[in-house]
Amino acid sequence: IGKWYQNRTYQALSFERTYKSFFPVAATILKEGKEIPTSLENIEISDTLLIRNQELIPADSLLIEGAGNIDYSFVTGESIPSPKKSGDQLFAGGRQIGSSIVLEVTTKVDQSKLTQLWNQYQPGDKSEESLEPLINKVSQYFTIIILVIATAAAIYWIMNDPQKAVFAFTSVLIIACPCALALTIPFTFGSTMRWFGRGGFYLKKAEVVESLSKTDTIVFDKTGTITYTAKMKSEWHGEALSKKEIGYIKSVVKHSAHPVSRSINLDISSEMEYSLDQYQEIPAMGISAIVDKIKVNIGSEKFITGKIKEGDASTTTLFVNIDNQVKGYFSIHNQYRKGTEELIDELSKQFDLHLISGDNDSEKTKLLPYFKDEKHLHFNMSPEDKLQYIQKLKKEGKKVLMIGDGLNDAGALSESQTGISIADDIFQFSPACDALLESRHFHKLNTYIDFTSSAMKVVIASYVISFLYNIIGLSFAVGGSLSPVIAAILMPISSVSVVAFATFSISFLAKKKKISIDN
Repeated sequence: IGKWYQNRTYQALSFERTYKSFFPVAATILKEGKEIPTSLENIEISDTLLIRNQELIPADSLLIEGAGNIDYSFVTGESIPSPKKSGDQLFAGGRQIGSSIVLEVTTKVDQSKLTQLWNQYQPGDKSEESLEPLINKVSQYFTIIILVIATAAAIYWIMNDPQKAVFAFTSVLIIACPCALALTIPFTFGSTMRWFGRGGFYLKKAEVVESLSKTDTIVFDKTGTITYTAKMKSEWHGEALSKKEIGYIKSVVKHSAHPVSRSINLDISSEMEYSLDQYQEIPAMGISAIVDKIKVNIGSEKFITGKIKEGDASTTTLFVNIDNQVKGYFSIHNQYRKGTEELIDELSKQFDLHLISGDNDSEKTKLLPYFKDEKHLHFNMSPEDKLQYIQKLKKEGKKVLMIGDGLNDAGALSESQTGISIADDIFQFSPACDALLESRHFHKLNTYIDFTSSAMKVVIASYVISFLYNIIGLSFAVGGSLSPVIAAILMPISSVSVVAFATFSISFLAKKKKISIDN
């Protein structure tokens, strides 16, 4: 019965971690000239997919339009993108680097490589101090200790009451149960993962629960993390643009997955659309492309002009250079996510907060009231700078949680003890992160972090129950007053009780804290 209950519970946990838990959870299908966001399970063979720059290919496909430049580093570890031409086979898990491409699906998502990638990507254990090694060490000596106790009991009763010797020896061996040591962490953390998933917070593996509970320092990225990407507003400053120039700009920015580029793409309209040549996106700098045989650069002031000036305290700027002439710049007005101020205020009471951003310091004045300490605000940081900053904090003994948007933060997310990627849309995938949080649940981040501490208390309580069971059971067994048959009945009850306690405790706490309620 105990084994059956264990198997049933494991099935329940694994059922909710199908490929639907992977990221992205949708792709863009082209149908009758329209772009239709479609969940992965609804993608069929022969569907036509639009894959933008930095987006992941969700299913094995054929390239039918555009120049493929596929980064398979997530699959093979090879960092150099592989050029592909029309008619070439592309495999799930590759990431397009460059302008958009159009694919024809040849294999359903649940039959392609993407379904294997989640579990194949196993980075080194980030937790230097984990319960697992301790539990494994205790388990190694458990059998030896039990054999010693059983032998000692047998010797004692042989000398005092030989009829009880066999009873005592066999009862000790049967009733002693190390199951809780093996089951407590998987079932507690597994149940936590399940409830988090229902609340839009997806953990890549169970160990993330423990690493989150040990966090003492939280580092935020800015753009796309604490700010909305879909609600940015852009305003043009500079000389009047011709219809052709507007078409150039829109044709370039529409291929970028960066939040600022997307905001401009949404805010400007053009009837003219151009194909791109030599598209290149430089992280934390900008975009360069040849449009209609004319070079177009769009990006930071440093990237376009080589200079940095102090900007407005509430805007980010994106400069435009067309045919070697600086035409002006877009000012991007950020809007902070719902509940950001309240969330940061709550987190600041128990965590050391930092902000690192690739943008300029134009919003420093606006952010200072949130983060309180000016020394913890850092701007104009490259992806390498962010990585080094996380390394610096770790050398100081900090347990770092990095929260980014997964675009330019891969190194920092991977280096931190725990990396969380904020998902504003459902097309981006970041294998460097340990967890994925839907942006609409961003304001509940503190609730999730706090819940991991509750999960750790459930683990400790389960161990206490297990040890009490073993101590009480062994005391009766050693005394020769416990029949082997009764011991055989009590042993699986221990497993069932520990698993039930862990599962139901997590469920009770999750409902109490409203983990899965969308609010």
